[in-house]
Amino acid sequence: MKKRELTAAACWVIIGVAVTVWSATFPFGTWESVGPGVLPFGCGLILILLGGVLFFQIWKRAGGAMKVFPPLIPEGPALRRVAMSVGGMLLAAVLFGLLGFVLTVFCLTLFLLRGIEQKKWGGDLFYALALTFGCYMVFQILFKTTLPKGFLGF
Repeated sequence: MKKRELTAAACWVIIGVAVTVWSATFPFGTWESVGPGVLPFGCGLILILLGGVLFFQIWKRAGGAMKVFPPLIPEGPALRRVAMSVGGMLLAAVLFGLLGFVLTVFCLTLFLLRGIEQKKWGGDLFYALALTFGCYMVFQILFKTTLPKGFLGF
């Protein structure tokens, strides 16, 4: 399992290098006016640093019992829940413009609550309504952003 951990740490370093190199395609700006290339460049450096630290920690770890990792791809009901979650989010992204923010967030939340862990309908409806109302309050009222309205007008 040590090889698997080393590979994961090396992948983080490689992703960090790729992000850092990619960020060079954007302007960095000046100290007074920072450009869009600074954020990905900084994130790439952080990934390189943390991946390198993880790599050397695993490399230096002496003996001991190694953890047994669960399978990378879940099986059975867990695979069904993951597939439903990803499928629901993809469908919500497609229907976002048609249904609008409020209806999409409500339907997605209800779908995820019912698909992941089925509780009583009343609780799921309450949480879906509360999350939708909360998101609407934050984005529309607090941040004053324009949210897409669906065919129903909200």
